[in-house]
Amino acid sequence: MIKRTTVFVSYSHKDLVWLERFKEHVAVLRRRGLVDIWEDTRIGTGSDWRSEIDIALSLAKVAVLLVSPAFLASDYIWSEEMPRMVAHSFQGMKILPLIIRPCAWREAEELTNLQARPSEGRPLSSGTDSEIDTALAAFAHELAAIIGQSSITPGSDHTTERQSESPAAIAGTWSGFYNRTRPVLLSVVEVTKETFAGTMTYPAEGAITKVCGNLHKLWSPDDDVWAQLAGSSSPEGRIAVTFREMGYEQKGSSSISFEGEYRVFLVRNMMTGAWFSGKRLVGGISLEKI
Repeated sequence: MIKRTTVFVSYSHKDLVWLERFKEHVAVLRRRGLVDIWEDTRIGTGSDWRSEIDIALSLAKVAVLLVSPAFLASDYIWSEEMPRMVAHSFQGMKILPLIIRPCAWREAEELTNLQARPSEGRPLSSGTDSEIDTALAAFAHELAAIIGQSSITPGSDHTTERQSESPAAIAGTWSGFYNRTRPVLLSVVEVTKETFAGTMTYPAEGAITKVCGNLHKLWSPDDDVWAQLAGSSSPEGRIAVTFREMGYEQKGSSSISFEGEYRVFLVRNMMTGAWFSGKRLVGGISLEKI
């Protein structure tokens, strides 16, 4: 499998000012050698642009879409770039829509099942300069976390089996939502036989918290807390995970409660569960390994 290290940027030329603002925030990643940013200004005069795009996408770990009315109206994007991006997404590339201006992006079938940034698809242009910079900085942190992970071949039975059998499968980066609307990124960097540590990033708010947790190979569906998550299903084949946020590593634009704990089930590349205050389920969380 080709190692993917590039960030492919799809945008309308009417949004060049937003492209430059995005590139400004990820410049620190490029300077550190973490990412290579590709956009169509790199296609030379007289070059076979279809071939250039295909090569760039074959090396891309992430495709960033700068979504706007002009983006949605571009025949070139939707007839040439989007089909290629969708095809490469089945080969390990992640597609991240970044809503830069108000538009009917939810009406685009290709975008409806993707996790739009910022939170809830709120357009960047609707914020103040400070809010825009905060959102783009958080997005840059998210890109750094994604691009820094090893590629995993989609559909690999060997990989899936290994992850489902071993608690060590929790190591890595997990992307998803709390309460369906709040994007979160869990990075697990230290794992022992029964414990782990890492960070939780809130891209929309620019906050990062410290996380520590425990892995439980054995758990009982008779436990009134776990029962709220498991229902009547069998505990076999699932690893129970509990973790808490212990404090800020970086404070963001909104406050985070450190009083409760997350309880989730780890099954293959997914973690699903909820945040509990005592025995009360407050909000659900769903994470996918990236």
